[in-house]
Amino acid sequence: MIAPAELRPLLAGGRFGAAIHSAASLPSTQQAALEAAAAGASEGTLFLAQAQTQGRGRHGHAWHSPPGAGLYLSLVLRPRLTPQQTLPLTLAFGLAVADAVEESCRLRPEIRWPNDLLLEGRKFCGLLLEANPDFAVLGVGINVAPQPFPPELEPIATALEWHTPAPVSRLQLCAAVVRQLERRYLGFAGREREVLAEFESRSRYARGLEVVVGGSVMGGCALRGVTAGLDESGFLRLRHPDGSFSLVTSGDVRPA
Repeated sequence: MIAPAELRPLLAGGRFGAAIHSAASLPSTQQAALEAAAAGASEGTLFLAQAQTQGRGRHGHAWHSPPGAGLYLSLVLRPRLTPQQTLPLTLAFGLAVADAVEESCRLRPEIRWPNDLLLEGRKFCGLLLEANPDFAVLGVGINVAPQPFPPELEPIATALEWHTPAPVSRLQLCAAVVRQLERRYLGFAGREREVLAEFESRSRYARGLEVVVGGSVMGGCALRGVTAGLDESGFLRLRHPDGSFSLVTSGDVRPA
């Protein structure tokens, strides 16, 4: 378990992690942070768990969170966001976690729109940003240690230590993630266009890749096309074989 006393000195007096709650097990760090935010917890309050019994990702999907196998954290945020800024901020946070993994593990992850990080085509990290007018909570789940995944995840999931020559320090990884998240967050206001441009430059999923999008908002049917960049709100543009375009606002994007 990551001890607050060990983590706090690695955060260099930043706003994120000024208050740290660390538990051996929680139903969900995200739910704990949402409840704390509603009760008035300060921005940067950090929740950590060694295991989650009800971890979750986007669209209500479960996040497999066995004891000691990953890094599971959620942060209380109090941004002044317009609805149009929520997705660009999510993309900025994805870039932040990718930077943290590169810093601490010497790996360069792929970034898949809108909030997944991959290694060799398999997912090891997901992010979830939930926002309302009063506060937001960011959740990050990272598979660190090799583990037996449920059968439905086995072909598509991976863990950092399958790609590193030595064990990964969850303490150092956590510190890098929190520092990079804070850096991106404090530098976000007024830089949405720069974030979108950087995301496009770093994600092969953003432009020129033939993909299938499942569970999209367009009638719940799978869409097929070639990605054509992001619009001004960060949604994914898709060019179809007939030359028409559509906008992907949600859904799982996979190479065709």
